[in-house]
Amino acid sequence: MLQLGLALLAVMSSQPADVGSQVSVAGGDWSNIPLVKRSGTLRISDDLISKIESAAFGECAKPGQSKTRLDMTIPFLVQFTPEGGVERVVIMRLDCPTIEQTAGGAVLQLARAGEYRPTGENVEGWYRGEIKISLH
Repeated sequence: MLQLGLALLAVMSSQPADVGSQVSVAGGDWSNIPLVKRSGTLRISDDLISKIESAAFGECAKPGQSKTRLDMTIPFLVQFTPEGGVERVVIMRLDCPTIEQTAGGAVLQLARAGEYRPTGENVEGWYRGEIKISLH
């Protein structure tokens, strides 16, 4: 619980100005937070994936990535209300605002549409998941 509290403190103090009030960015160890339940019916749009890939190859390029090779995992948290509504989304800090904002918006939309749902394991409503993008 203490780790979750520290992660939330980091979220509140690190929200980028142009990200909506329901999407934040933070770091930390989220391994003790239960996994979110996925319906498996919805996915991120090709346009948003292209935007993430463009940033990964351009402004946020890292060693080992190229236009023919990209392996990216974007961890996220979703906080649900007791009724199952989406309270907020937190994206793991990647030091790339374009990817963080794009992924955060996508997770928020998917969670609102029911792709991500709480399991009841966490009374505080926090669940973790990840987006994986692979291009070979």
